[in-house]
Amino acid sequence: MRKSYKIGEVANILGVSTDTIRYYEKMGIVYSKKDPVNGYRYFTPADIYALLDVLFYRSMDIPVEEVRNIMNSYQHRDVKILLEQKERQVQEKIREQQALLGRIRATIEDYRIMEENLGVFQVCPMPPMVLFHESPADSQAYFNNMVEQERRPPSQLVGSLVEAGFVAARGETGWEMTHLFTAALLPEEKKSGISENGRLVSAPKAVYTVLRSPWGIRMEQMLAPALEYADAQGLSVKEEIYGLWIFTDYSQPNPLDYVALYLPVE
Repeated sequence: MRKSYKIGEVANILGVSTDTIRYYEKMGIVYSKKDPVNGYRYFTPADIYALLDVLFYRSMDIPVEEVRNIMNSYQHRDVKILLEQKERQVQEKIREQQALLGRIRATIEDYRIMEENLGVFQVCPMPPMVLFHESPADSQAYFNNMVEQERRPPSQLVGSLVEAGFVAARGETGWEMTHLFTAALLPEEKKSGISENGRLVSAPKAVYTVLRSPWGIRMEQMLAPALEYADAQGLSVKEEIYGLWIFTDYSQPNPLDYVALYLPVE
């Protein structure tokens, strides 16, 4: 076995750049030897083995500063503690990524359902939903709450898609938007344990549809197709109508909201 290797040779052996090796030298993780005759710097086989260890720990995303400690002062117990900490960090990242994946899949499913039900009317049960942070329709506090809710979904509903919605009720001039809320579908097995700021709503029978609504139109105008369908079916709409904003199309001069509507009826 050769006794010394130039930095380019070491880089080829390990499959890294010479800049990477120089960086580890600069950080005090590995050291080369200087030939007293020609002044060139060389690495011994032991140095190459040490670099292999450095690359091994870096492959586990151990910070460079910690790798330096491992190579200079840590005993195996110290490394074990470090790796246990890293394990917990990775597990937390996995949980976060799994939650993100669930959110992506739920949104894709929302859009699929939106496409299938756009302009289509049916009578079906309204699925249980928990309404959070209900506020008057003109309240700025709702938007602040919604932003906070998006950051931290209700613990008992983790994995559900948190959505924004509204309540409409009859007013002096017809149907009016009265409240705003954030909502999450309640899993079938979760019928209790709703937090104090949540309200469970559902209906055994409701007119359901997805409508496309330009910004700025009156609530009565947006609800008209669903109300007309309910009337044609001989159904009486109850006190409240629930809407969920699914998607906003900003490609138009006047944006369009895609809204899922539930009109509890009897």
